[in-house]
Amino acid sequence: MTFVVAILTVAAAFCAAAYLARGSTLLGCLAFLLMACCFGHPLLSFDLGPVPLTLDRLLLLLVIAAAAVQWHRGRMAPKPLAWVDKLLFVFVVVLGVSTFSGDWRTTLPGQVLTGQVPPAVRLVLGYLMPVCVYFVARQSAIVARNTAILLWGLTLFGVYLAVTGILEVHEQWSFVFPAYIANPDLGIHFGRARGPMLMSVTFGLYLTACLAATWVLLPRLPRFWQLLVAPLTLLLAAGIYYSYTRSVWLGAALAGVVVLALLLRGNWRRIAVLGVVVAGVVVAAVKFEAILNFQREGSIVDTRQSADMRKSFAYVSWEMFLDKPIFGFGFGQFPLAKMPYLSDRSSELNLESIRHYVHHNTYFSLQTETGIVGLGLFLAILAGWGRSAWVIARRADLPPWVRGQGVLFLAVLATYACQLGGHELSYDTMDNSLVFLLAGMAVGLRQQFAPANSRGAAAATSPSDAAASLTAGAAV
Repeated sequence: MTFVVAILTVAAAFCAAAYLARGSTLLGCLAFLLMACCFGHPLLSFDLGPVPLTLDRLLLLLVIAAAAVQWHRGRMAPKPLAWVDKLLFVFVVVLGVSTFSGDWRTTLPGQVLTGQVPPAVRLVLGYLMPVCVYFVARQSAIVARNTAILLWGLTLFGVYLAVTGILEVHEQWSFVFPAYIANPDLGIHFGRARGPMLMSVTFGLYLTACLAATWVLLPRLPRFWQLLVAPLTLLLAAGIYYSYTRSVWLGAALAGVVVLALLLRGNWRRIAVLGVVVAGVVVAAVKFEAILNFQREGSIVDTRQSADMRKSFAYVSWEMFLDKPIFGFGFGQFPLAKMPYLSDRSSELNLESIRHYVHHNTYFSLQTETGIVGLGLFLAILAGWGRSAWVIARRADLPPWVRGQGVLFLAVLATYACQLGGHELSYDTMDNSLVFLLAGMAVGLRQQFAPANSRGAAAATSPSDAAASLTAGAAV
């Protein structure tokens, strides 16, 4: 056994060395996301410090090292910093100061899955690791072949997620992989489709991104492959439905509107978008009570209480914001700082219902923990990323594969914005890392294909020239 381990170790070392020299850092980021979802902490971890070492985190370290080595050797694609990149730097500094100016070591009360995380660990998992993914993706040489692999990877991953979610809901546990998904003591939302992420919100965010990737991929395929891949969208849509999460449903609908509006042309676009909007309004009007009170893993009463709790979160957040509007109570401090506000009897809301929970709204969470400074920076960054994606999606002179990446990010940004409004997504690295990866690609492509006469642009005079100049450094 020791001999086998030694052989595997040597082989892994050779593979790592080869990847450091010539591997695609962009596809390495994609591999990190998939490994974080399927082979993360629940499967295997080593407690070597406050942040456990897992296979996906080891891979991220390798990807960062490869980016550093290839940057030194001139194989990356240097692009000038945009204003949104500078805002991201400032945001990280604000989060760091906010975290370490308070009690950053203490494990604060909250839900079993997310609340028992010290603020410093939450900072690393929720923001610093995704920021690393963003800058690696942004500075990578982004070429058509790698984007095609990314779209295919997300499409196939979406098929896996959808099948897994359907099997979960129908309790076919012997066919579910990884096996830990069947453990009700791990994660939350057991009874819904939650996949290897063990959380229906993250499952829904990824599956919606995979569905959007499939839509973007379809126009690039030959007719035969289009006929094979198109039906998969129905499978992915079924998986989204079985998440039984309202914010996921809303996010998927918005993502669909974005894709239809940007990919279709002429009357087809008007008809499709208008049809989706009208259908959404009709469903919301006719099925509002059913959507609000539907049964999932708990009772109908539990589902209604989940909706009512968000009113309590909003009320407490506003009261806390009024007390410390500029810099907030400190990043990661909401679970403890909210306690005195729960005794407020001037409100008819059941404020005590949120005592044992972390925040359920990322916007309000940033508002209370980092004040208007932190929230303002975060919203400005999302707007800057969306602007970059919009520019490349709408430029007719760019190759279709570049415009497709802009459409993909705008669709993911739409569903991400919905999840931020209903959940706190910074307690693990999976959610933000997905969005930050696609954002890095969108900003990087805008810089990569910037007009030659733009001040500080480091791009070729035409999209074809820019792609050709980068192909040499884009080993897969």
